[in-house]
Amino acid sequence: MYKKRAMKQTFYQLTGSKTAEFITILHPYYTAMCLSFLAIGFGIAGVQRWDVFAWIMLAYFLGLGIAAHAFDQLPGMGSNYVKYLTPKDLMRMGVAAVSAAVMIGIYWMYELAAWHLLWIIPLQTFFVVAYPYAKFAKGFFHNDFWFAVSFGFVPVMVGYYMNTLAVTAEFIPWAVVAFLISLIEITLSRYVRKWRRNVYLLQEPSVIDKPEKALKLLCVLSYFLALIVLFSR
Repeated sequence: MYKKRAMKQTFYQLTGSKTAEFITILHPYYTAMCLSFLAIGFGIAGVQRWDVFAWIMLAYFLGLGIAAHAFDQLPGMGSNYVKYLTPKDLMRMGVAAVSAAVMIGIYWMYELAAWHLLWIIPLQTFFVVAYPYAKFAKGFFHNDFWFAVSFGFVPVMVGYYMNTLAVTAEFIPWAVVAFLISLIEITLSRYVRKWRRNVYLLQEPSVIDKPEKALKLLCVLSYFLALIVLFSR
């Protein structure tokens, strides 16, 4: 009934070099999903400045795509996709990326005279560290709820605020949608990874085929929603 087989930890995992591991820990499908939520935030009221949009997207890619995922691979953080990248490599990568993201944020706060939104920077920076660090606050922030808040809800809020410079609640319905999509994503992802880390899988690996297909479709849905919101205004 059971067959022993080697399995990748994710369907997109690459191995064999630092470059391959770097691409893997970017979690490109899910990083693109988070950037889609940021784009939705910008698109709610129509993009006011595309240069601001591009730079804030870059800041999020650096902060979440690189820094948070690099910190997540440090020893004791709860995730392990690396063999060639050392803790020193990961720490340098993470610190450099989050520092660059913070500098981009501060620059645009100054350029847009948006000091009333300065709190956004420490908020998102906090989650870059607090979520991956499973032992922080006894793991209070290392759970599916806070993942969905930091990965889904907050990016929509940040995109909306940085685009409109107005602190209003117009973004909330879309932020809740992003929160729920993120919650579904992390639930499916944990289920699939649990099976992939088991060296014994059913000969018919349908136990992960359907949830993994759902994950991919969920990513496509988030990209599609972002395009609709961005370009229908």
